[in-house]
Amino acid sequence: MKLLEGIGTSSYIGVGKVKKINNNEDINKIKKGEIVVVSKASRDMLLQLQKAGGVVTDYGGITSHVAIVLRELKVPCIVGTTNATEILEDGMIITVDGRSGSVYAGFMEFESEKELFEVYNPATKIKVNINVPEIAESAAPYADGVGSIRIENMVVRTLKHPQLLLKEGRLSSTIMEGVKKIADAFYPKPVWFRTFDIPTDELKRLKGGDVEPYEANPLLGLRGIQRDLKNVDILKAEFGAVKNLVDQGYDNLGLKIPFVRDISEFLTFKKIMKKSGLKPHKDIDVGVSIETPSSVFTFEQFLNAKLDFVTLGMSDLAMCSLAIDRRGVKVAKHFNLMHPSVLKMVELVIRKCNEKGIESCICGHAGGDPEIVKILIDMGISCISTNPDQILNIRKTVYSKENEIIMNGFNSN
Repeated sequence: MKLLEGIGTSSYIGVGKVKKINNNEDINKIKKGEIVVVSKASRDMLLQLQKAGGVVTDYGGITSHVAIVLRELKVPCIVGTTNATEILEDGMIITVDGRSGSVYAGFMEFESEKELFEVYNPATKIKVNINVPEIAESAAPYADGVGSIRIENMVVRTLKHPQLLLKEGRLSSTIMEGVKKIADAFYPKPVWFRTFDIPTDELKRLKGGDVEPYEANPLLGLRGIQRDLKNVDILKAEFGAVKNLVDQGYDNLGLKIPFVRDISEFLTFKKIMKKSGLKPHKDIDVGVSIETPSSVFTFEQFLNAKLDFVTLGMSDLAMCSLAIDRRGVKVAKHFNLMHPSVLKMVELVIRKCNEKGIESCICGHAGGDPEIVKILIDMGISCISTNPDQILNIRKTVYSKENEIIMNGFNSN
């Protein structure tokens, strides 16, 4: 019997006993295999949630960081049910279908899909997004590099605010250890990671997080490069981790700037980078993550200031252009990554990158959606960075799409 429905975030299915989370103390009591039911999941819970047999939330969207990381960890997750905490009770046996977004009473058996064992080799680069350093080694043989590491997840796993880790003298080393593990697994393939991009509501839950302000809409608040530039000591600690890795001989690294709004942020970033002892574009490749309409329509300025690569964050780009909170359940049906306005902006950036010979790469949720990926290949994107569980599927999708383009070219002659 179906109990409720939300948004499925992966292809995984889990069965287990319900464990409801009402407060921070409950989080530490999660037992391996339990189905965690919580109003809203946040990054600081990930250390405990990775033990769960599944996660069901009232709020949240498919592009949330928690949903993305749980997919990476192969934990079934359903978000945006609106009333799971009201319907589900502690101790209930339920089945969580991460594909359909349905929650069933008792144990449900599903016919499992055949795994893809053949590895396709398309001309387009297929990279992977890594949030958990421990899975890098298993993903490396099937990917052409790493399109995005969210280094803030390495910090959140300590359950301490970055400012607190900075005071303890552990911030740089925490970042360096995580990135090093991934860089080792992929060497000499390129590994791109971004500076901190974490909203205030998630930071507030960490130890020392009481320094964070209250924001009604954190996803459009103090985050990305704006936060980095307001906390220069933290930014310098991030650069310190990069410099240590470069000094150790890691020449496969690339650093990108998240949620950039205009060229002044990019230039200030590079100025601080130089003062920290790093030469942009020489010691390390530097790129930007295009996630705001303002960065799209002033993109020529970024090209003129020199870029080594560009990544596209379609989830944030859609949120900003459609004026829709991508974590909002009530407006979820209006959140559309393939809205014409979003696709036109993406196409503009890809075209300009191709004109300048700069690698463009899609990262985040869009890189795991075969229909979006096909559109991007048509646009001429040079790289797809997807989630670890989608590498083989996306390799096949891109290979098939490239062959379709070739055949259409022959047929038109």
